[in-house]
Parts: sequence; structure tokens; C-alpha cells
Amino acid sequence: MNIIKELGALRLILVASALIIAFLSPEPGTSVDLDGWGIIPTAVIPAATPLIFMVLMFDFMMCRIRMSDEAVREKFSTIGYIELAAALFLLIMWLPFFLAIGR
Repeated sequence: MNIIKELGALRLILVASALIIAFLSPEPGTSVDLDGWGIIPTAVIPAATPLIFMVLMFDFMMCRIRMSDEAVREKFSTIGYIELAAALFLLIMWLPFFLAIGR
């Protein structure tokens, strides 16, 4: 419970979004559906994934910068590693899909 409080609302939403999006990766080679609700899993989520990844990386970088202050070093170290783990999980889950786009 203390880790959730340390993360704060915005970081918690960011990490939760990354974990949810990680499980929504379509199969490699899936065609884009441009009609109705099919556009969300085939176009919107794949477009949002790199954005979520980059925001996680930017916030991880800011945590590393804030770690220079001795008073909050442990707090931002924990937050940074949680975000790094979420970003790596997101990357691992989506890598096959994005590699298939390049083929």
C-alpha cells in the first residue's frame, strides 16, 4: 500500500495503462480494421503504445535526476524501477508486433 501512495495518482495511472496495453497487443500480421470498434485494438492501441513507452522512459529519467537529492533518493529509486519494469514488460509484449510491421 505504501508503494501505491509513493507512486501518486498520475504515475499509478501511467503504470496501470502500460500493463493493460501490454496485454492488448494484437497478433503479428493482424490487419487494421477501420470500421466500428475494431479500430481501437488494431489502430488506436498500437499507436498509443510507443507514446506510453516514451512517457515511462521520460519519467524514469526524471526519477534518476531527482535521485541526486539524498532526502528522496530511496523513494525515486523505487518509483524509477517500477516504471522501468513496466516499460520493459510493455516492450517485450509488443516487440513481435512491431517487428512484424517492418517485414
